Amino acid sequence: MARCLLGFSSILLALYAVGIPLLAHAQERILAEVVIMRHGIRAPILPSVSTPSLTQRPWVRWENAPGQLTHHGRQVVNIVGHFQAMAWRRMGLMPADCPVSEAFTAIADTDQRTLDTAQEFVGASFPTCNIPVTPATALPENPFRPVETTETLRTATVAMSRALEGFHPDPVMVRTMKEFGEVMENPDWNVAPGKVSVVGNEWPVLRGPLLAAFQVTDTFMMEYEEGMTTGWGKLNEAGVERLLSLNTLYARLTRRVSGVAEPETAVIGRLINDAFAQSVNGKRHVTLIVGHDDTLNALAGELDLHWHAAGLPADMPLPAGALIFDLLDEGQHQLGVRFRYSAPALDDARMPEQLQKHGPVSMTVSSNKCGEEKVCSYSVFQKIIHDHT
Repeated sequence: MARCLLGFSSILLALYAVGIPLLAHAQERILAEVVIMRHGIRAPILPSVSTPSLTQRPWVRWENAPGQLTHHGRQVVNIVGHFQAMAWRRMGLMPADCPVSEAFTAIADTDQRTLDTAQEFVGASFPTCNIPVTPATALPENPFRPVETTETLRTATVAMSRALEGFHPDPVMVRTMKEFGEVMENPDWNVAPGKVSVVGNEWPVLRGPLLAAFQVTDTFMMEYEEGMTTGWGKLNEAGVERLLSLNTLYARLTRRVSGVAEPETAVIGRLINDAFAQSVNGKRHVTLIVGHDDTLNALAGELDLHWHAAGLPADMPLPAGALIFDLLDEGQHQLGVRFRYSAPALDDARMPEQLQKHGPVSMTVSSNKCGEEKVCSYSVFQKIIHDHT
């Protein structure tokens, strides 16, 4: 497995430049961290890219099988892993050598792209250690599957349907829809959301043009970060970012909506709480969980989290990007939870040599469910999680 060699000083400087959290005051300590990460750059999951297909144009051929992590994607994940390990050691969460098994946990969904992302990340963070990655199916509950009962299926279906009924594109979205149709050479394309489909006892899915646009714009993003000609040569970074608003629209109507987000995050919420509980009792701990964009979108919806920065499209879970939860000891027996989003910027993921210099972009994000505070009270955070688990 290739390793990206970075100079100590350049990494350290970049940690400060990209906003890896500095202690707010002398008494603050980070007791635990949970990193919920999207897998790295992958080939399109479907050979036709979307269902239904929205264009007659031939798609770019990828060297990898559908849905698999690419070599370029591994390289990006590796660099991010180096930076993250430096941050953990600077915060005192991880030792200079190998962590004991009780101090670090890595979990991944069972797809090749998630398992390989986790293994690459862990290998870059701890190159001389043999740290296992636990597949989700080995856990008592799968954190990447919603809690499915008759009631949660009904509630999710109703909530998603109501969100779709309330959708009306604003002028900016209308322009984006038009631009998307022009890139696809499909001027008759329409963002009509489609219908919520439920087959048997399966989890509800929105099918139709908006789902297809979600799939296509995700592929444009992957093409761009992979270093390919994007959108048949019609899209640069700014164009990709504009069209990704169709991707985040789909997420807002289907993954982030109340009634859907709660059962989709119930198990992963318990994992976060369990990890924090260990550290409240004196055991500092880091948990890495590698999943999908749906994982991050549902968590962001549950906690009402939003992000946007240069190179980070608004609310878009980018490849190798992560929502990060820090458990803080703020002194005087006060505990809090800080939320962050961190990811390689689009251009930096496209050019790993830039990512080596800049590091991932990292920003603190606030939850409206915690008031206007930058740090959520631990008791409030527990209540949010417990109310929906």
